[in-house]
Amino acid sequence: MIWTPFKLQTRLLSLPISLLLAGTMANAEPPKLILPTENGGLLTGDFAGFYQYVHRDFEGQISQAWEGGQYGFVRNPRRIGSQIIYTRFHEGIDIRPLHRGPTGEPEDIIHAIANGTVVYTNPVAGSSNYGRYVVIEHHLDGFPYYSLYAHLNSITVNVGDSVNQGSPIAVMGHTGEGIDRERAHVHLELNLLLNSHFSDWFPGHHAADINRHGIYNGINLAGIDIGRFYLELQKNPSLTVAAFVQQGEPWFKVLVPISPRMDLTDRYSWLLEGQPDAPSCEMSFDRTGLPLKVTGSSEHVTQPTLTWVHSSPFPQHLQTRGLIRNHGSDYVLSEEGKRYISLVCGLQR
Repeated sequence: MIWTPFKLQTRLLSLPISLLLAGTMANAEPPKLILPTENGGLLTGDFAGFYQYVHRDFEGQISQAWEGGQYGFVRNPRRIGSQIIYTRFHEGIDIRPLHRGPTGEPEDIIHAIANGTVVYTNPVAGSSNYGRYVVIEHHLDGFPYYSLYAHLNSITVNVGDSVNQGSPIAVMGHTGEGIDRERAHVHLELNLLLNSHFSDWFPGHHAADINRHGIYNGINLAGIDIGRFYLELQKNPSLTVAAFVQQGEPWFKVLVPISPRMDLTDRYSWLLEGQPDAPSCEMSFDRTGLPLKVTGSSEHVTQPTLTWVHSSPFPQHLQTRGLIRNHGSDYVLSEEGKRYISLVCGLQR
């Protein structure tokens, strides 16, 4: 379906007052983030009505698990002894539609979750696992963060557009790998940008692939747990992204040489502790690879060196997106882990 301005205006008139008036009510501070659609089930506790389910077939039990639409290690369950762990990471949240047309196509309008600037649009459904997607840069508490809206049917904004919180930017769809009309949804992320030199780094580490999306390639965007961030903002509207991220559980630390192409701490100075001009730094990550802290170090290293890993009875590669592997009684960075650290630190081959 093609959305005319009249259709967009009609649907806007049906939006909840809290979404329409966010940031416009007299004597009221706008919320830091709003949800991107009319579906507010996350904030009312209706998680099954909010998250789009995944098809799950585990040990002969077939289910439509809404839990798989959450952020985190929520997919691909695996039994190890008497325990079940989930081994596939999902970097955003999948929000199910509230409106479908006569043929079952989703019609929900997608809105910007905060004021910002459109920095990237991918209008070609087949050029990314995200399908058609939009990236918006927001300045929250003085730092740049990037919301990403994926699997879109159509995009109604252009690169360079300034958008207000609540501005319509797209229509929900089911473009992208492995998504059909039944499971149509918008996939939402809120990300840190890892390295502004990504386009230079990519060819040396993904020689067989083509980077079609510049620095807004999903590889270069590290997502926070945006579902939990929404819930924490309900309790504390002044919570910053920085404070939220630094509440995360450290899972591994890596000592790395300082590179002139490492600009993560220029963008997110709240990450940095200790000596700013040190020859190396120790970086702390959660189990997803999200950076939590960067501490200057006087040690001299020539390549990334794993210094600490959270102990666990389960294989580390199943819990860290394959970044860490067990090596006898010790742990090592996998080849994928080395490549990821080289991206974060701007290290060239």
